[in-house]
Amino acid sequence: MAVFGPSGPAISRSAIVHDPFDEEAFEEILPKAAGLRLLLNESDLPLVNELAFDLFCSLYKYFVKLRSPAEITPEAQGNRNLLGRALDLREHEKLRAFTRLKPAETALATELVLDALLDEIARGPQTPDEPTGPQAPEDASSESAKRVTTQRLREVLKNAGEDLQSVTELVAAWSASPGQETRLPAELKLRLMRDVIRNPRLRMIALLFGRYRRLGLRERTLPAMRASQEVVDFVQGGDVARALAGELSSFAMEEREDLFYSKVVTHSLLIYELWRREEEPRAVYLCIDNSGSMAGEKEVWAKASALALAHLALAEHRPVEVVLFGDAADPLRIVSMWPADDPSTRLEKLLDVATYFLGGGTDFVKPLSHVLEAIETGHHTGNDLLFVTDGLCPIPEEFVRRFREAKARYDLRMTSVLIGEEALALREISDTIHRLDEALEAGEALTAHFASAFLERGHEPLHAVRGPLRPGRGTPLLFDHFLPAEDPD
Repeated sequence: MAVFGPSGPAISRSAIVHDPFDEEAFEEILPKAAGLRLLLNESDLPLVNELAFDLFCSLYKYFVKLRSPAEITPEAQGNRNLLGRALDLREHEKLRAFTRLKPAETALATELVLDALLDEIARGPQTPDEPTGPQAPEDASSESAKRVTTQRLREVLKNAGEDLQSVTELVAAWSASPGQETRLPAELKLRLMRDVIRNPRLRMIALLFGRYRRLGLRERTLPAMRASQEVVDFVQGGDVARALAGELSSFAMEEREDLFYSKVVTHSLLIYELWRREEEPRAVYLCIDNSGSMAGEKEVWAKASALALAHLALAEHRPVEVVLFGDAADPLRIVSMWPADDPSTRLEKLLDVATYFLGGGTDFVKPLSHVLEAIETGHHTGNDLLFVTDGLCPIPEEFVRRFREAKARYDLRMTSVLIGEEALALREISDTIHRLDEALEAGEALTAHFASAFLERGHEPLHAVRGPLRPGRGTPLLFDHFLPAEDPD
């Protein structure tokens, strides 16, 4: 007997409504997400693959819709319960701000959330509201889902969001120049982001870098920017943006509007003549102490601050050289960064600075000698040096004299940061000295101050381009363009 009417709802193991494009996105990114694949292969939780796909869809799709219980198979009801609670949390929506329609970021977020949930299910005791009687096989996923409390689910999503925000900001900032779009291969981006998050020290550096970078950008926009051009004369031309107020008034008067247009066409508007300042970018040297006493929070603060300053300097087309130093017997780790570096090179240098650590003692002369040699070899006038250390080291008088002479000759400005120590030897060669206690209580404010003070441009331009003035002109120069030229005799 034929049955008429609409068919019943399709039964699915997936708790999230999805389409073939979502399946294609997941299948395409999964081979590139080594961490997520390893997690799925090692887990013996029932329907773990379906849970991973549901998490991926809930973070990747632009609009997320949960299936009704009638559309879910009995063995997948636990996954639906878990996803339903997650979608109701504000932390899930915050996490989606970094993953929506981004396969690489979504795959990493899925790995972080799934890893934490599997760990919680594996070690979590039964909740008091769980039934103690015999359980049907299809209730296994429901039992696992109940072991993850809503509070714990909120913490997992919050931690994943914080980690993903810091690492995505770090990778985006260092993989593209200002105004350029970040275009990294998905596999490379995933590997870099995962390496940073899975390393506690790199994760903290990424977190502080993002915070210090935002503070630095805000600090640099607060002061009024020095005008890059100044008025030196009045000439005739067609640039309306530089027209005098008297000329612009013609545009506002209907009877003189045609006259204004004719002056624009014939380039006879009275406009300002500007003197353009073209400054040569100052080179930036960042010397960071990598001795054993810097291990821990001091190293993380120093490297996060240095990377934030380096990023701001590169955005202004200034070359940067990071010098990681230890004892006199230790080799210097020199990382040169250029504004023209491609994204992969920038990220490689970033990880080199963040992961390298020497240990041992402290010597000031070796890194300072390298900076002097680099400046003298390049004959570059206009340099800024940041020197961060927590140790004490004597500096020979002969080197102090040589360093002072080079500072005057090559316009070298040196800022020193002493962590928990007095500025004894460095006081003789530094222009500015900052002291921090061992707890680094003022570290964040100091980093923000560096953005506006340490990276501030010089007061005088190294060279300027100015058109020659016509002979015989005096001041004020307002209407004398229409006066007859003076007789050379």
